Formats: sequence, structure tokens, C-alpha cells
Amino acid sequence: MKYRAAIHHFNETNLRDKIRESLEFVDWKNKIFPDSNIWVKPNLTFPEYMPGVTTSPRFMAALLDVLKERTKHLTVFESDGGNNSYTMERAFKGHDLYEICESRNVRLVNLTREETKVVKVPGGWRSYRLPLNKEMLEQTDMTISVPVPKMHFVTRYTGAIKNHWGTVPDSMRLRNHFFFRYAINEIIRRLKSQITVVDGEYFLDNNGPVTGEPVKMDVVMAAENPLTADMVLMDIMGVDPNKIGYVRESWKQNMGPKTLDEIELNTNLEDFKNFEFTYQRDPVDYLAWLGFHSYLVTWIVYLSPLNKFAHWWIRLLRGGSRQVENYYDSFIKDDEPG
Repeated sequence: MKYRAAIHHFNETNLRDKIRESLEFVDWKNKIFPDSNIWVKPNLTFPEYMPGVTTSPRFMAALLDVLKERTKHLTVFESDGGNNSYTMERAFKGHDLYEICESRNVRLVNLTREETKVVKVPGGWRSYRLPLNKEMLEQTDMTISVPVPKMHFVTRYTGAIKNHWGTVPDSMRLRNHFFFRYAINEIIRRLKSQITVVDGEYFLDNNGPVTGEPVKMDVVMAAENPLTADMVLMDIMGVDPNKIGYVRESWKQNMGPKTLDEIELNTNLEDFKNFEFTYQRDPVDYLAWLGFHSYLVTWIVYLSPLNKFAHWWIRLLRGGSRQVENYYDSFIKDDEPG
């Protein structure tokens, strides 16, 4: 079986055309119909737009314009920032999504405020439980992931697959990181994630997901599913997919292609390899890596009576976090919804 992905360079005047052209290559008209209920998941890992970190307002506006050519039943959604760092209402405002969605009659939803349903996640020798949005589970025809490609200080790379973690409406979802590789594939299946549209105006180098270096790439891509998108993006960024644990698990669960040979592309990827991406993790980052793989470390840092001391100790070792928590300290965390 051949999976399909189309990638193009775009400029200031042809973004909508290149999005549409990419979607046509992955046969979107036979997947999205006038009555289709489509939920669109941008990457809003910061409360204001940051190139290479979050999906741009311009890209979201262009994508929604194109999608409305097929269906008027569109919902843009996200969940509150992880570790209770910021409300999604603030991020919606910081990315002009209230104006963008209202002007296009597109619904905008913070999943953290909505009704949830607990689903079972098979995980090796045991199973786990995870809350997901009830309406999405019961009524969504397709979820479209709109990631920004990044190097990541814990998982090494993040893109289309990992972008779905924001569908978990618990702002403390990082407490579930230790079974992430199982949960993310169950989320993709349950929420019917298929077409992926990549905002590649900027990629993020070095030490994402927030504090890396943005690299101007001016790329848009559409793929048949999240794993197909990630396989293409990792090749462009020089990332070995065999070193990404959640990708290996996706292969085991037959979520998509295992090699580029299984992907039909519209063009030669060599034309997009104009930057040498690097991956950086400092010694303290390995604590986060341990938390991503160990329930015990997660319990100590977030759930145990030692959690405040653990956070103080980690920040002392780091000398001020380069990652998410300290970057959010300058933002008001108790914004009113709306």
C-alpha cells in the first residue's frame, strides 16, 4: 500500500493555492464531504504566536478558507496549556482565532471546558484510562492535525503525531506521559485523525518545543495520516525515526508507513533539505526524559508530597528553565474565559 503526501514551497501570495494543491494530491474530496464534521487541531503550545513554536494565524485562516470549500461544519479546538500554565482562551486571543473563526462561521472550542468520556488505552501487559472529549468521540468524522515541525528536548522530534496530545482536555496531562506512546495512537484512532496539514513556514531547531531557534522554510504539506506526515518531515530534518519511541510504537500498531518507500510523493524531498537541523538536550533535560518514561518519576515530581521540593530542585539545577514553565511566568494565568 502506498501512502500519499504532497509538499510545496509557498510565498506571500499563494498559500491558499498551495494548501489546496497539497490536499488534492491526498484525494481530500473523497474524504471530506459537504456534511462532514471536521475538527481542526492547531499547535498552540504558547499563549501568543511564536514562529516555529505555534501554528500561525495566517496559516489557520488560509486553511479554514480552503476547508470551507468542502464543508461548513468546522471546529477549531485545543486544550489549556500543560501544567496549568495558561488558559486556551488566552492562546485563542493571542493567535487571533476569535476573529478568524467568527468571520468564517467556524466554531472555536476549548476542550478543557467541555464534557469528557474516559476511554481505555491498551498498553502492553496492562491498560490505562484517559479522558477525551465526548462530542469528538461520538460525532467527529475527521480530525485534522495542523502541526509545526520541531526538534524536541524530550522526544527528540515532534510533529503531526505528538500534536494530538493537546486533545487530552486535562491541563495536567503530563502526568500521563509515562504511557504516552500507547495513548497517542489510541487518541489518533478514536478521534479519526486522517489528513494532516503542516504549517511549515518555520521549523524549530535545537531545543523545542518552545525555546528552540525558528528556521524559515516556507513549506506546506498535506499527508494522508499523521505518521505519513512525520516520516516525511523527519527525513527533511535528518531525524532517525528508529530513535523516536512513539514512532516505533506507531509502526507496531500499523498506523502508517515504516519507510519512505511506502510513500508516494509529489516531488523530490532533496529540494527541501536546505538546513542542517540539530538536536540539543542538556543534562537536566534528562530528568524530563525520565518523567516521560517512568511513572515513579512522574509521581515524585507531580503527585507526591515532595512535588514542590522536586520542582525547586530541578529549577535550581537548571539555573532557570529554558522550557515551558518559566516562559509562561510573565503571563497572567487566571484569565477569564471568553
